[in-house]
Formats: sequence, structure tokens, C-alpha cells
Amino acid sequence: MSSIFCLETEWEQSIHDIKKDSSVRPLLQYLNASEGTEFVFRQVATRTEFEYYLQHLSRLSYQRFDIVYFCFHGMEGEIAFANGESISISQLADRFPGIFEERKVHFGSCNTLKVERNIIYEFKEITRAKLVTGYAKAISFHDNFLFELWLMHLLTHHKSLGSIKLESKVERQMKYYGDRLKFRIF
Repeated sequence: MSSIFCLETEWEQSIHDIKKDSSVRPLLQYLNASEGTEFVFRQVATRTEFEYYLQHLSRLSYQRFDIVYFCFHGMEGEIAFANGESISISQLADRFPGIFEERKVHFGSCNTLKVERNIIYEFKEITRAKLVTGYAKAISFHDNFLFELWLMHLLTHHKSLGSIKLESKVERQMKYYGDRLKFRIF
């Protein structure tokens, strides 16, 4: 079974930030409690924190985490942090070449994959990701919770799952959500 490495932004910047809990942690905890899915989770507010935790993937002790799950605000080709900073997927690839070797990367963020296909293929090539998924429209985590739970379950139980097989499974099992969320697979 695969393991999940998840980084999530702090969703709102206010004086109450530290009182708000994660929106994705319950999904990860459910997968852990019901199926034994191992996960590492960190909430980050800045690009510096994001890069710090992302570097952990290059450590030997993190090799078993073969699913990378990003939960952030998003824009076309970018993820955004709580402090207003952002990083494009091209910058991410240039900053961390090879970091996702043989890993599946999911961008659980609005519009991040609403870019030309060649940009995503370049990201995939530079980072050596096995699979890249995400959304090409604005989404609400609450609206797509069921889809993300299904996706993480599928990814953790099918290590060899590639883009063609995943497209087929989305078409057969979750077509409504795949279409509604403009889910993209590379």
C-alpha cells in the first residue's frame, strides 16, 4: 500500500488562524483508521515552510511516501500560500528537479492545472513524477471531499496506476465528479 505526503495551506489569514483546524486532515485520518494508510501531514503558511517540508521527500526515510498531496489555494499554473506568496508549477519543477521521482502528485487546488498541457508535461518530466492530477477550475474542498477521498483510496491501493487506467476508472466510477471538477490527469 502507498503512503501519502500531504502539505496544506492555512486557508485564512486572520487573528484566529491558529484556532482553525485542517480541512484535509480528517480525510487522511479516515484513510488511516479504515485502511491503515500511512501519512505525513504539515500545514504551511509560507513558501519557505513549503520548500522546507518538501525537501524532506529527498531523504531516504521518506521514500515510502509515493503520493504527494497538495491542498492550497490555486491559480492558473500556481499554488498560493496563506501569506499571499505563490509558486508556479514551473518554478516548483526548476527548484526541485527529480523530487517526485516515481511519485504520484495531486494538486487539490483551484485552477492549478488550468494551463497548456506542455507546461504540465514539462513539470512532470523535470520532477520525474509518475502521475500528475488536479483541477482546471475553481473548486470547494467541501464539494469535492468525496472525490478526493475516492482518489486517495484509489492511489494508495494501486501503486502501478498510470494516467490511462486512472482516466478509465474516473470515467466508469466518478464521471460526474470528474466532469464537474474538470479533473485533469497527466
